[in-house]
Parts: sequence; structure tokens; C-alpha cells
Amino acid sequence: MRTEEDFLGKVGIPDDAYYGSFTARASKNFQLSGILVHKELIKAVALIKKSAALANVEIGQMDRKVGEAIVKASEEVIAGKFDKEFILDAFQAGAGTPLHMNVNEVIANRAEELLGGKKGSYALVHPNNHVNMSQSSNNVVPSAIKIAAMRLTKKTIQEAELLKKSFENKAAKYKKTLKIGRTHLQDAVPMTYGQVFGAYARAIEKDIEQMKTGLENIEEIGVGGTAIGSGITAHPKFRETVTKYIRKEIQVKIARDGIEITQNMNDFVTLSGSYRRYAITLTRIANDLRLLVSGPKAGIAEIILPEVEPGSSIMPGKINPSIPEAVNMLAFQVIGNDQAIMLAAQSGQLELNFATPLIAHNVFQSAELLANGSAMFRIFCIDGLEVDEETTKNNFEKSFGYATALNPYLGYKEVSLLVKEAYQKKTSLKELILAKGIMNRNDLEKIIATATGPCEVDREIKKRLH
Repeated sequence: MRTEEDFLGKVGIPDDAYYGSFTARASKNFQLSGILVHKELIKAVALIKKSAALANVEIGQMDRKVGEAIVKASEEVIAGKFDKEFILDAFQAGAGTPLHMNVNEVIANRAEELLGGKKGSYALVHPNNHVNMSQSSNNVVPSAIKIAAMRLTKKTIQEAELLKKSFENKAAKYKKTLKIGRTHLQDAVPMTYGQVFGAYARAIEKDIEQMKTGLENIEEIGVGGTAIGSGITAHPKFRETVTKYIRKEIQVKIARDGIEITQNMNDFVTLSGSYRRYAITLTRIANDLRLLVSGPKAGIAEIILPEVEPGSSIMPGKINPSIPEAVNMLAFQVIGNDQAIMLAAQSGQLELNFATPLIAHNVFQSAELLANGSAMFRIFCIDGLEVDEETTKNNFEKSFGYATALNPYLGYKEVSLLVKEAYQKKTSLKELILAKGIMNRNDLEKIIATATGPCEVDREIKKRLH
């Protein structure tokens, strides 16, 4: 064990550890969830540290050798070489100061080593004086959360695009497969399964547009604002220079108002709102599929989902819609995360929002759940989905859904009476109309075939009815 000392006293640190006293204290204090700080957040902080060292060297604030050692150590952190040194719980002290100092200490000790020094001495490279020069947790952490969120959300968007494409493929395959549309869970009017799947694809497309807007909202970063965004202790050229180096890795821009960007976390609310919107779409689609696959002998059973696992520990041969059910649950979690992010964003007081660790955890979890969930939904469900065309046709024939298409020809009241009579006689509307001689089969089939969208009244058919 080595001993490090801060203004609170002495702390024992394992000899081989690259973290220091601040991390050791935080590890002891915050044992809350068992969930570690996300690796993407660590990498994003390290990117800022690398960029800050390059900026401070460029503007003459830091010795070049020290700066180069910090850059090298930061690159090693980004590469994952020191992952085991990041030991802190995702739920921790306000503003994420512990996770920030964890990175500062690891980089400082590694840079100290690179310059020939000894871990824990901080004689050549100090975590506060050098690694943290011109910075503060209050601007580094929110900026790093944005960088990590950009990277994770891009993956979410990629997976959403692939899911959209899968639905578009199904729409093309089943564009002529007639089915009964349902409103209020009751038979409504004719449509095609192509229209069903096409609508799902369009809904996802609109959600993707909103996630892209959410990404644009988090491009502004406050690095260089230090404690409250005013830039106290930072060189006048630091903010512009550090942003220039960060921009070499990812698209960011300098905040127009450093004070605002430090105290206001609403950019994350916008991003999370786009996650929530996509989650709502996914759970709605999953709900529909669970209804449409219900049965298979005593339900709707118009679609067939891939069989991914046995459905019961007691009921032989039972298959459940396991993938849509998992989609439902992950969507509920994302919606809950959005509520937590909203509460965290409004909880800041005066010049700082302390709840950034909570925002980070929920933003990252939502992005990953949606990315992984979209991939799962596509690979194990949608790509292999099939429409049972025979059952779909039988359900359509038994329904009275195409009755609406007859209104322009027979009138609402007359069609209503025919529907009632067919229901009472337990026959199809089509057979009743044919039995009564109201319309011939060819005319009736023609009307039904054009009932999935706008169409003009066939004057020849109408003429034959009078």
C-alpha cells in the first residue's frame, strides 16, 4: 500500500493502482447500484483531457513534455488500457466530480510514470494542476456526457434505420395482401398488410428525424467555462483552442453562453424526449404484433413470428411472442428514464446542476436499450415475420369491415341493416348481398378490391343498382 494525502488527511492506496485519494474516498462513500461509470463517458473525459493538454501547450500554459505525457496517458485510457482503474459507481456525488477526478488521477499517475516518476507522488504531473488545467467538473462532465451520448445515439439511429428497412421490405412483400383494419379493437375497414408495415416504417423514420435533432441540440459544449461558465482561471484562448482539438474527433461547437450551458441541462431533455418518442413507437408496434399473433387457434393469428424459445415451463408446445414482450419492457424503461432525466434537469439551483451523473446513466442506458432492442426486434422477429395469408383472408371474409365501401352505392342505412341481418344469420355480408341479388359477384369484388384507399364511385356499377 502507498499513502496519499489530501486536505482531509491520509488515504491508503494499493501500490499498483493508478487512481488516487479522491477516487479511493469516493469508492468507499458511494456504493449504491453496483453499476460502474459507463466506459464511453470515461473515454469522453479522456478525450477532453487530451485536447486540453494540447491546447494548454499550444497557448503556452503547459510544459511541452508534461503535455505530451498527458496526451499519451489519455490515449491509453481511451484505448481501454486502464479500464480496471475506473471503479466508481455511476450514482455518486453531485456534478460527477468523483468520476472526473478518477480520470484526472489515472492520467496523472500514468503521465508521471511516463516521465520517470513514481505513482502517487504527483511531483511531475498533478491531477489538479496539470491534467485539470483550465477545467472544472462543472463543464468537463456535461461536455463529456454529450460526447458519449453522440456516439451512443449514432448507433441507436443506425439500428433504427435497419429496423425501418426491414418493415419496408415487409411492406413491399405484402402490398397486395388484403386484411381487415381494426379500430377500437373492432373490425373497421379493408387495408393491406403492406399498408400496416409501411406505416410502421414511416413512424420509425419520423422518430429517427427527432433523434437527429436531439443530437444537434447537444453539440454545444462548455469546456473552458470552469466553475460556473465564466472561464475563471482559464486562458482567454483556451476555450476556442480546446474545442478545436475536440472537434478533430467529433462534431462539437463552443457554447454561445458559458453560464447557460453550465446551469441548463435541457439539451438532454430534448435528446431523451426523442428516445421516449421512439420507445413509444416500438412498444406500440410490439403491442400490435402481440395481438395479431394471438392464438394460434383461438385468436387473430394473422401473422407468424419466428419461434425463439419455448413459451412455458408447464404448458407443452406453447410459443409466446417473447421478442415483442422484451421490446415492451425495454420501452417502459426508456420512458421511465426520460422521467428521471426531466427531474434531474429541473433540479439544478443557481449556477449549477448537480444531477449530471443521473442524467448520464439514464441517457446512456436509454440509447443502448433502444439500439440493442432495435437490433433484437429486427433480427429475431421482423426479418422472419410472415403473414398467414389464409387466416388473414378468412378473417377478412368473415368480417363486415368492407361494408363501409358499399355506402356510396347502397347508402349508410341500407348497409347497416344488411350488416345487422348478416350478423343475426351468422353469414358473411358478401354472401347475404349475393343471395338477395342486390349486386353481382364481379361488381361486389371490384368494390372490395378498391376499398383500401381513395377511389371514385364506379358509375357503371351504381347505374346497375337502379
